[in-house]
This record gives sequence, C-alpha cells and structure tokens, in this order.
Amino acid sequence: MIEHWFGWISFAFCILLLLKYIGRISGYKKINKGLRKIHEPLGLAVIGISALHGIICFVQRPQKMTENITGWILVLLLLLLARTFYARKKLKAKWFSMHRHLAIIFSVILFAHVVISMV
Repeated sequence: MIEHWFGWISFAFCILLLLKYIGRISGYKKINKGLRKIHEPLGLAVIGISALHGIICFVQRPQKMTENITGWILVLLLLLLARTFYARKKLKAKWFSMHRHLAIIFSVILFAHVVISMV
C-alpha cells in the first residue's frame, strides 16, 4: 500500500515540475518565477521517492513486467534530466533544449505508466 502512496506523491511532484514548463511557454511569469525556486529540490525529491516506489513495487510484484519496465525507463529519464541540469555549463546552450525534450518524453512515458498501472 505504501508503494501506491509513493507513486502518487511522485506523480504529484512531477506535475508541479511540469507546471514550470507550462508556465514558461504560456507566458505566466508568476507561475514560472514561483516554481523556479523549488524546481531543483522537487526534482531531487522525485528521484528519491520514485526510486523507493519502484524498488518496493519490483520486489512485491516482479511479474508486472510492463509496469516495471516503464517505471525503470522513467527513473532513467529522471536521472538524465538531472544530468542535463548539472552538466549545463559543459553542455552550454544545448542543455536547455535537451532538458525540455527529455521532459516531454518523460511526460508521455509517465502518462503511459500511470494508465498501464491502473488497468
């Protein structure tokens, strides 16, 4: 049961993280500015909570292969998102574009993961 709470908490945090992107493209500066301060710590929290969620689910239900595979892909994408942020000085102008594209891919797979898990 706790793994479901971890999953929904990390999902809610992911929605908050994605709101920064939506605030940026929509032009709502208040949303973008407000979420800028919590974006990095929230991203790190998502990595930790998602990892706990994934480990518990994998141990309790290893037969749910599709859910486990999409979950591990999501964790990998989270790590790549963090990597693009922390390597932004090395990546220079490319980091933001890479971060944004990874976030879009992450969103699609997250949606698929949630739908598959609910079936």
